[in-house]
Amino acid sequence: MNSSSETAVSPANSPAAQPAMTLRRYSILVCWGMVVTNLGQFGSLGEFPIRFLLKDVLLVSPTAMATWLTIAILPWSFKPLAALLVDGVPIRRTRHRYYLLLGGLLGGLFWLAMGFVPKDYHVLLITGCCLNVMMMLTSTVVGGLLVEGGQAYGATGRLSSIRMIVANVILLFVGPLGGFLATKWFGYTAMIGGVLFFSMVPVTLLLLREKPVAQGQYGEKPLSGILHQIKVVFGCRNIWICSGLLFLVHLAPGFGTPLFYYKSEVLKLSPQFIGNLTVVAGVMGLVGALVYPLLCRKFHLRALLYLSIVSTVLSSLLYLGYVGPKSAIVIESLGQLGLGYTLAQLPLFDLAARGTPKGSEALGYSMMLALGNLSTSFSDVLGSYLFDHFQLGFKNLVWINAGTTALILLVIPFLPAYLVDRKEGEVSDEIKS
Repeated sequence: MNSSSETAVSPANSPAAQPAMTLRRYSILVCWGMVVTNLGQFGSLGEFPIRFLLKDVLLVSPTAMATWLTIAILPWSFKPLAALLVDGVPIRRTRHRYYLLLGGLLGGLFWLAMGFVPKDYHVLLITGCCLNVMMMLTSTVVGGLLVEGGQAYGATGRLSSIRMIVANVILLFVGPLGGFLATKWFGYTAMIGGVLFFSMVPVTLLLLREKPVAQGQYGEKPLSGILHQIKVVFGCRNIWICSGLLFLVHLAPGFGTPLFYYKSEVLKLSPQFIGNLTVVAGVMGLVGALVYPLLCRKFHLRALLYLSIVSTVLSSLLYLGYVGPKSAIVIESLGQLGLGYTLAQLPLFDLAARGTPKGSEALGYSMMLALGNLSTSFSDVLGSYLFDHFQLGFKNLVWINAGTTALILLVIPFLPAYLVDRKEGEVSDEIKS
């Protein structure tokens, strides 16, 4: 965006501004892309099969297993760099098609390779890293399409809810499925993962339509496009506003790891019971994801952001009553993995999609979510440090988390009206950069 502002025009009112795809096409593409990149991850379908492969076949130590998994998923930390490539370096004048085809095709081949390469620690690690590069690339493109379609049709809330619907549906069966596959030949897992990623190829060819990038739009050299994207994103006020809010919301000292110890060491809940709690959380999270598209068309985003913070605070305070198996079922279903989490996160995803500059959808969106993920990781470390070194009890951490999160309510009144004072489907008169 070169100007300080641009007029946002509804696609229905301006033929020149008509997007290349219908909202239905965007929705199906985003939905299936989320299925592939969520279900096909090492932390999802592959978690138990890979862990048991490392433990029982390669006979690695716990430290070696943790190191393998950490390095294998490291490519996800470089998602903004992939987004910079997607937005700044078109292939044959398209920004999405060939990157999505490449991610699906090579992702499928690398998943298959995981099942058939020699069962050697380093060989599997190199193959796993290559696979995660393709997973990350595919996820980056899908995120860019989510923002592009959401902005084109004033449907950022509805398309954002798709990611939560997919994530919660996967929670319902991925644990039992992964446990079943862990007892079988690892090649079955690799073949399922391969088919998942290969499916992106026909889905892309059938559904994806995009307008060609203007010849020389970013200059004649790839570096020109990359430099253009960097200039746009780092000069975009919306990016900094939305990123700042996401960072602050997730920065409160977390209690995820202390909760794990509290469940297993204090309450003596079995590993099987703890695992089954994710199914309950998935059901209620799915309810929240289905309700949000209705809420975002009835209320301004500012009101939903207040709901987000209040949901975060209340879902945290619920853990004060976490005293046994029965309370665990209720609290997990309403708390930080279930309904409360979904209603807390979706307005933030909606805001991130609205605040991303046009033409930089993949880069802007991935940068904002990456900052949110970074603060989430720091939050858990900070909370665990307070738990370990200052001997703060689990319930004290809950109070600290809820109290610091509640302070974010003071920030919401200062968010720009053009971003948050409209409902889903309404078009702002001015979208400032």
